[in-house]
Amino acid sequence: MSKSFELLLKDVFHEDFCHFNDNLSNNVNFLPKKYLTIKEVSNITGIGTYTLRQLTYARAMPHRKIKARIIFEEREIKETISNYNKFGWTDPDKNWDVQLVQDDIMQFERDKGGNKMIEDILREIIREELNNFSKDIKKHTNKEKTSYYGRTVLTIKEAATHFRTSPSTIYSLIKEDGMPHFKIQSRFYIVLEEAETYLWRETAKSYANEGNIYWQRILQRLDWEEKERELAYAKALKRLEESY
Repeated sequence: MSKSFELLLKDVFHEDFCHFNDNLSNNVNFLPKKYLTIKEVSNITGIGTYTLRQLTYARAMPHRKIKARIIFEEREIKETISNYNKFGWTDPDKNWDVQLVQDDIMQFERDKGGNKMIEDILREIIREELNNFSKDIKKHTNKEKTSYYGRTVLTIKEAATHFRTSPSTIYSLIKEDGMPHFKIQSRFYIVLEEAETYLWRETAKSYANEGNIYWQRILQRLDWEEKERELAYAKALKRLEESY
């Protein structure tokens, strides 16, 4: 008997989540991310630091800006490095064609507000899978770290070590730039996952504000995802209030 489209999608997502969970179980180093400095990436890849900086801009290679410092996560940059080694600055698939990127941005603006049945189906399936998956994720959280609603909490010193910078820079990011944090008495703490999201968005924003079309596309999607999360949170609070 043939399965419905929804059931087929559910099977696919379930298989992918199970595969991801198996990888997590077999590799305790999957979380958290390990960052590399630009010099370390240069030593590993053999690509000069100047070229790496150009790749962050002209190819939107994933990275985080910590003030003036750039840090990379090795798995995130693997595809860009591979493509550069293979094609150099050429673009055989036209992924970086300015007109195509501009068209993509415009199309995204037209489509993002639409209510498509397929999106509703996917959202429901993903929500169900994530609810189950989050329980397994917590089992693999670093037991030495304090848990804050299933997330990793770092002291300022630990955050500085993780992001390959100094404690004074972390303090500066908190006080001057608004990095997410919380305070217990006189001590500041960083929620790792929130800090990484914040740095990723601020990095995209800095390039987008300079007029970089590739990073504008990334920021556009990040902004939309953030608004969707806020709406979902507001709806959840409303449902909670109505239940009392």
